[in-house]
Amino acid sequence: MEPTTPAQPQQELAFLKPAITGGIFLGVLATIPFVNLGCCLWLLAGGGLAAFLLDKQRPKGLKPGDGALAGVLSGLVGTIVSTLINIPLQAVMYTPASIAQLRETLAQLAKDLSLPPDFVKSMEPMLTPGFSSMRLLMGAISFSIIGGLLAMIGGILTVALLNRGKRI
Repeated sequence: MEPTTPAQPQQELAFLKPAITGGIFLGVLATIPFVNLGCCLWLLAGGGLAAFLLDKQRPKGLKPGDGALAGVLSGLVGTIVSTLINIPLQAVMYTPASIAQLRETLAQLAKDLSLPPDFVKSMEPMLTPGFSSMRLLMGAISFSIIGGLLAMIGGILTVALLNRGKRI
């Protein structure tokens, strides 16, 4: 009869570095104009990158929940990165001419969809040239929800791919 060795405790996972790396990746690529056309892909990939880097700490020993947490954390870091990038971008992109065109488009959309006049009025704080704290706040809230969710899915999918053929 062979002596059995006690199971080694698994090392604690350090989520911070993978989350920062994945968050910077997804925050930058999902915010820069023209590159951001693949926004959902960048969000999924950023969460996947965080999970991949986390897997380096415990190869093939991650659970889907580990990938989910790494993805959500990278999405939150990405929100901060995206918000910081959006501050100067707003000053450059929201010129008086672009805001006037946006107002016309919004008025036409409201007319086509038979939206109440109060809808267009409620959008007024968002329709100012240059930097708008309201627009920045709404963007950050949207990015944190959507970015966190998609990055979480990317983290879970990455763990599933890394653990293929292995029982957890």
